[in-house]
Amino acid sequence: MRIQMTRAGLVLTLFWALAACQAPGLSQQSRPETVATVALQPGDVAGLHRCGESGPLDSVLQAERTGNPMAYDLNATEWAQWRRQGALDAYYVVYGRTTTDCASLTEAGTGAPEGGLMAGLVVRFQNESIASRNFKLGSTLFGFGPRDLAFVRLSGGSVTVGSPTGLGVDSAIGRASVPGATYYFAFWQKKIFSSYLVAYDVASADADTATTSVNQRIQ
Repeated sequence: MRIQMTRAGLVLTLFWALAACQAPGLSQQSRPETVATVALQPGDVAGLHRCGESGPLDSVLQAERTGNPMAYDLNATEWAQWRRQGALDAYYVVYGRTTTDCASLTEAGTGAPEGGLMAGLVVRFQNESIASRNFKLGSTLFGFGPRDLAFVRLSGGSVTVGSPTGLGVDSAIGRASVPGATYYFAFWQKKIFSSYLVAYDVASADADTATTSVNQRIQ
């Protein structure tokens, strides 16, 4: 009888412990998302590896300042404008199939990845209203912007805008194929984040998966 009571007490103890963990206000608060945790992760991009030209945007800009001064002048100016419009921080990350693909975006590169490349930018704003307003402005940052979607249209590709993308009202997905290359663009705003993803010579299904993964991390 004593053993049975001990077991019953243990079950009740575990029950109340679990209830406390799940009860509103008693559970440990989940850590808020950051631009780094929302951005493309290794598990999002099948067969690609992270390139060295990745990290917090301020750090990437500082590296660009010495490695590619002309690009730095433009990108730093655009980033300063975004900061004035309410952007707080941003994270830029690139994944390539080979080191040559990673180098294609540098000043010494050819600008034409051969094995596959995916680049992503996530920007965090002061609040959701500011994020939405900025997205609607269609400003360019670090090479991401409306001209990418214009390129898709000019190439005879398709552009899906708004809710049909599955990414919300403020969103657009573009796909295009030209001789020797395929392109994929996904731009969207969700809560306090704006996300931008570009893929070159990556299967459309893989690009969709990466986009969905980034979007799902914004809670």
